[in-house]
Amino acid sequence: MVAFWENKDFELDIIWDKIKLGAEINLIADQIDKPFIPTEIVLDEGNLKIKEGELGMEVDKNELGKDIVNSLKKYLMEENNIIPVKIIGILPSDSEKNKALNLAKKLINKKIILSWENNINEVSDETIISWVGFENKCNNNKIFEYVTNFNKSIRQEPRNASFNFENNKVTQFESSKDGYEIDNRAMSTDICNKINGWGNSVETEIKYEIPLIKTVAKIKTGEVNDLGIRELIGRGTSSFRHSSGIRNFNVQKGAEIINRVLVAPNETFSFIKNLGEVTLDNGFKKAYVINKGKTVLDVGGGICQVSTTLFRAMLDAGLNITDRKGHAYRVSYYEEDSKPGFDATVFIPNPDLKFVNDTGNYVLIQSIYDGVKKTLAYEIYGTKDGRKVEISNYKQWGASSAPPDVWIDDPTLKPGQIIKDESKVPGLKTSFEWKVTREGQVLHQKTYVTSYTPWAAVYRRGLQI
Repeated sequence: MVAFWENKDFELDIIWDKIKLGAEINLIADQIDKPFIPTEIVLDEGNLKIKEGELGMEVDKNELGKDIVNSLKKYLMEENNIIPVKIIGILPSDSEKNKALNLAKKLINKKIILSWENNINEVSDETIISWVGFENKCNNNKIFEYVTNFNKSIRQEPRNASFNFENNKVTQFESSKDGYEIDNRAMSTDICNKINGWGNSVETEIKYEIPLIKTVAKIKTGEVNDLGIRELIGRGTSSFRHSSGIRNFNVQKGAEIINRVLVAPNETFSFIKNLGEVTLDNGFKKAYVINKGKTVLDVGGGICQVSTTLFRAMLDAGLNITDRKGHAYRVSYYEEDSKPGFDATVFIPNPDLKFVNDTGNYVLIQSIYDGVKKTLAYEIYGTKDGRKVEISNYKQWGASSAPPDVWIDDPTLKPGQIIKDESKVPGLKTSFEWKVTREGQVLHQKTYVTSYTPWAAVYRRGLQI
């Protein structure tokens, strides 16, 4: 028999507003929660540093809700409840930090060259080191973040082909292009698996081909014409980041003229003939050119950027190049993305740049000018016939010192204003072997030798009044 005054636990049968309770719990969590900050290794001005992390804290909202409801049922209004929290993250030990630092040291002054679809991008040692993790692991979050952001910048949608031929001229041409994007997870996992090996590698430039997911274009190039313009057979590029605005204008003008040029089978293409007269009336401007061993202001300065880029595409396509002459002096614009010796000078009426279309089908020459990046590309389209191109045995010799600086009075500049147009460049001789074969038979073979005389630094200065 239970005494009347004996203690007994009772639970109230209560009804509560789940939405309001959840809102109160969220307010509590907002005051307590803090994110986990992982420990990282950073390269700061050449010095490796450990950026210490912090453990995170998170209210266990589910458990806190149960505790509050339980207290209400038992009418325990004045008791202090311990808020249940979860610790987020793990911080590395000192030994794990030391192991990671040792790997990071091996990655200093190394870079990764990412390549995809005729493009490259350089990843600095600072970024690579940020990918180093602890416990013999990589920093997955940093890697995935980099890959995801990079994917946004290079992703390409598929493009259908278009072709319009009127009055014996190509008035519209767009080659088909398959779309692509990075396989984010595959690339992130691959980098994570390879980062230790990169640290132990003796290579300072590590080449990495990006894994892509491709989407095929619905209308292919060969489906929109019957001239044999089916696919890309050659491509050449150049950059001119330090070129003047007027020179860039002429580069763009020349690229617009030498564009969508259709060359029939066995026809000889002439750069000079297709370019036409280079005059002010035809839209060109005066810019500095090299003529007869001197830097002079002349109409069309910059056209050789166009001929140089096209020459590189002709080499890549393996066409029968019948006329090409290198510059008398080295020009810095042509060496921004190439070794010396891969340039081609033109000047009306000569020297010219020529090739004979020996592919058996029409070929189409297309220019791609980028005024923001200051790059030019030439793409040659046709039908692949199995020819293979090999460039080998590149040589440099006969270097000689540059002469004294050259100063040019420029009336277009303000008094006292100085602009450097050319850096001093020593003289040099270069050569490379170019060989085109098909099914074991040599189609074309040539050694391209270029002899550059020493070139002085060139400055323009405003006239003093």
